Amino acid sequence: MNRLSFIASRYLTSQNNLKFISNINYLSILGLSIGIAVLIITMGVLNGFENEVKKKIVSFDGHIRVNGYFNNPIFQNSSQLDSIIDNNSEIVNKIEFINHAATIRFKNQTEPVFIEAFGQIKNNNFFELNKNMVLGNFNLNTTNSFKGIVIGKVLYDRLNIKLGQKITLMDLKSLGNPGVAPRILQFELRGVYETGLSEYDESIVYINLNDAQTLLKYNNLISGYILSLNQIDDTKKIGNVLNDKLNYPLTSSTWIERHSNLFEWLSLQKYPITIVFAMIALVGILNISSSLTMIVMEKTKSIGVMRAIGLSENDLLKLFFLKGAIIGVSGVFFGLIISLFLAFFQTKFNILSIPQEVYFMGSLPIKIVPINVLIVGSIGIILAIIASIYPARIASKIEPSNAIRYE
Repeated sequence: MNRLSFIASRYLTSQNNLKFISNINYLSILGLSIGIAVLIITMGVLNGFENEVKKKIVSFDGHIRVNGYFNNPIFQNSSQLDSIIDNNSEIVNKIEFINHAATIRFKNQTEPVFIEAFGQIKNNNFFELNKNMVLGNFNLNTTNSFKGIVIGKVLYDRLNIKLGQKITLMDLKSLGNPGVAPRILQFELRGVYETGLSEYDESIVYINLNDAQTLLKYNNLISGYILSLNQIDDTKKIGNVLNDKLNYPLTSSTWIERHSNLFEWLSLQKYPITIVFAMIALVGILNISSSLTMIVMEKTKSIGVMRAIGLSENDLLKLFFLKGAIIGVSGVFFGLIISLFLAFFQTKFNILSIPQEVYFMGSLPIKIVPINVLIVGSIGIILAIIASIYPARIASKIEPSNAIRYE
């Protein structure tokens, strides 16, 4: 340890004549720690919220959907899509799907819904739909002559239905044709899912692809294909490939494009919220400047003695810069410890709950991103050093003769 480091550490830990000024060093570290912790947790909550919404959407919407122009049905088996998939290893799964408007009826209640029907799913975690199940299971197969259906929790509560009871689906397009009976199929309720996104939980019902083709009279027709990628970060890349290579009647859309308004709104929320909570950390930085200035006032005689025995103005500047750095590093370190502890505690035990009908999830999500921690920590240390400029300049201008004149 060189002499400046030794003096800086003694200035932080020594007992001063004024106990308040002595404690203000620790209060500065505490203030900066709280500011850094609040900022890191705030950014973690914003990232966690966006990540949870993203996972929920992808879990039932897939990464990329390939369908016909204007949502017109297309024939099963597409050679041009298969050739694109063969040349892009990022695409790991493909299933056929049908999405179509219908009405659902139970007893005297009728509700508008959208049918979402899938072909054979080789990977049970293709959409991670099983993770959203709250009652029953995701079983769409025909058993005991009854076809399976899965509905959302909001619709389940609205219909006041129970598992195993029979429910009826009717194709809306089959209505209003004179002399033609509407197309109707009866299903058995096998399961109930809940995503926390009420617009889905109240309107999307899942049935088997073959049953959907029967109901809608889609002979060898489907709405399109759902593609699953190896990494969600490959979505934009593969989306661009599909846009360049797919020809009429096929077109594609990624989950980002289908929900662009939602994620643009989430991105807009990040900046003002981060700025507001960054002000708390800024208060901690200003406290460092105040505390060092008060130390200069109390230690005027000591500074005069140090100048008299040979410390230059540059040495004093370095001394207070070093002291600011020590406070900054200490504040950032303890702030990081506090934020990681609180994030772990919330992730593990879900202490803080939020209304699911408003925020799409029942507990406050936190995702700590290392790069954000690095940026916040680095800026905190740099600003702590900058905050020491003013008291350092005051200390460096103290004249030894004036400081120790009456000693």
